[in-house]
Amino acid sequence: MCGITGYITNKKDRSISKNIIYSMTKILSHRGPDDAGCVLIDPHKKSYSTFCNPDEIISFSTAKVGLGHRRLSIIDLSKNGHQPMSDKGGKVWLVFNGEIYNYIEIKAQLEQKGYSFKSKTDTEVILKSYIEWGTQCFNKFNGMWAIAIYDLQKKNIILSRDRFGKKPLYYYLKNSEFIFASEIKSIFQHPMVEKEPDYEKIYRYLSTNYRYIDGDDNSFFKNIFQVPKSSYITIDENFRIEKQNYWYLTTTKVNNSSYKDLIDQYKNLLINSIRIRLRSDVSVGCFLSGGMDSTSITCIAYHILNQPITTFSGITGNIKGVYDESPYINSVIKHVNADYYYIRPDPKNIFDIVMEMLSFHDEPICTITWYSMYLIVKEIGTKNIPVMLNGHGCDECMAGYWDYYHYHFYDMFRMRDLNSLSEEKKYWYDNHKRDKNELKQYEDYIKKILNNDISEMSRFPDYSSCFIEDIQNKYKGNVKYDIPEYTSLLTRRMFSDLFYETVPPVLRAEDRNTMSCSIESRSPFLDYRLVELCYSLPNKYKIRDGIGKWLLREAMKGILPENVRLRKDKSGFIAPAGEWFRTVNKKQIYDLIRSDTFSKRGIFNVPQVKFFFEEHVNQKKDHYMFIWQLINLELWFRFFFDN
Repeated sequence: MCGITGYITNKKDRSISKNIIYSMTKILSHRGPDDAGCVLIDPHKKSYSTFCNPDEIISFSTAKVGLGHRRLSIIDLSKNGHQPMSDKGGKVWLVFNGEIYNYIEIKAQLEQKGYSFKSKTDTEVILKSYIEWGTQCFNKFNGMWAIAIYDLQKKNIILSRDRFGKKPLYYYLKNSEFIFASEIKSIFQHPMVEKEPDYEKIYRYLSTNYRYIDGDDNSFFKNIFQVPKSSYITIDENFRIEKQNYWYLTTTKVNNSSYKDLIDQYKNLLINSIRIRLRSDVSVGCFLSGGMDSTSITCIAYHILNQPITTFSGITGNIKGVYDESPYINSVIKHVNADYYYIRPDPKNIFDIVMEMLSFHDEPICTITWYSMYLIVKEIGTKNIPVMLNGHGCDECMAGYWDYYHYHFYDMFRMRDLNSLSEEKKYWYDNHKRDKNELKQYEDYIKKILNNDISEMSRFPDYSSCFIEDIQNKYKGNVKYDIPEYTSLLTRRMFSDLFYETVPPVLRAEDRNTMSCSIESRSPFLDYRLVELCYSLPNKYKIRDGIGKWLLREAMKGILPENVRLRKDKSGFIAPAGEWFRTVNKKQIYDLIRSDTFSKRGIFNVPQVKFFFEEHVNQKKDHYMFIWQLINLELWFRFFFDN
């Protein structure tokens, strides 16, 4: 797990300064505190020079390509893992951030073809995979990655990201100069790059509950873009960019398989996904809530390692009215004999902590959950556990969210499976004691969606009125993404969350939080093999008897504590922000929205913002998500522009 950066120019009157490449690399030191390296390349003379710090004397004044790397050593801790890495003749150069979990299997294939290796790293496996298979190598990788490959023979650079975009990779192109990096702050180290807000992104962030902002390739800064997930881009010597998808989520028919066969197939895949994510030469721990997802990861990891595992949990149950998961967490801790840590978030210094987070995130943060998670990560950072496993992606693959039930019900209605529908609705009500009016409301909502009478965004509160009219008129409108025409409405709904709504902002926040403390976070449920299986399954394997994640529950018999495996409620680690913003943080927020800097920002409808906050303080409506995003936006402006 690392930080990468690079700079390419073809201007005749300009060569790449080692000081610029070094500063772009150094600012990513939190992503890789263990090692650093840079290379300058002259593609015309086919020569290069490497260095590790700007004080090294190198006589190289014709460089047109520069690459930088910061290393967090996870696999093969020796100097053999130093980057930038090249082949023997210096014809192919690589900088890489992430992990290729199946590198051992790929390495064996390459050895059969006659390749030899001087290291035990996955980095060298990537390098030689490219030499052997070209860009087809990306299809072979199972992992999370941001990769930059400079091919001296072809005089082009290839940037690739993993299937779900876990690892970040941004770029900037202007006037025959191309700059890329793991984080935006690195790009800003180049004096040519100007900071300018992307107001469309800002508008969507605040007006639609943070949804639909991470599904595209734009950032919060104009002219800075992301390499698309599941893709690679090629920049040739004339600075033309070509984008290519290497993976699409494909499905296969599994209807003829028996229940037992599918349970075994899912269980074996999940175990293998966790097993290969335990490959590490440093300590591995687990994020642990009391829910099915993180508990499954923790318990399987415990059985694979055959030793106690260290867990970290956030507890908010000491706040009045906030659901406390600690009884479930305690059950898991006893079950796996964990070395455990509890962290209780404190809201008193929330503004200072958000400013600190923004210095790592570079962009406004999706939900306040990540404030609490950041505090957990800081605690982990003191324990020398550089690798953590998390449960991200299970809800979006196994139908874990509340609204998924209603899409399942509507699928049954469309298939005229009315007897089963009646039973499922009864189980749903008995298990969850939800308001029965919710059934009719969602049925009407889905009908309107199918008739194109409303957009998917209508299920969220509309805060567009908090912007001035010019901003509203310019950016208001439906956001549409390419959703495959699955037969199942439930599968379409899950796909939207997986690629556009919930998973992308979660992965962005997770990466920045953990890497701020030099920690690598791995997501077994987002193994692409597991995702492809889940999306191939009929609804009944996800929701049955009024409970979601049916297949996971069946697969985890005998592995999880039963009180967790049979849980019917849905919680998740959510900070009690609604109460915080009415009490502890009320004055801070009042001061923020009454400040001169906020009112002179020129984009906010300040009276409307005050109205929403007053509604929240007086408990007329709960606007905690909006308030969190408002805090983030204003502090982001102050951090990146006012200074």
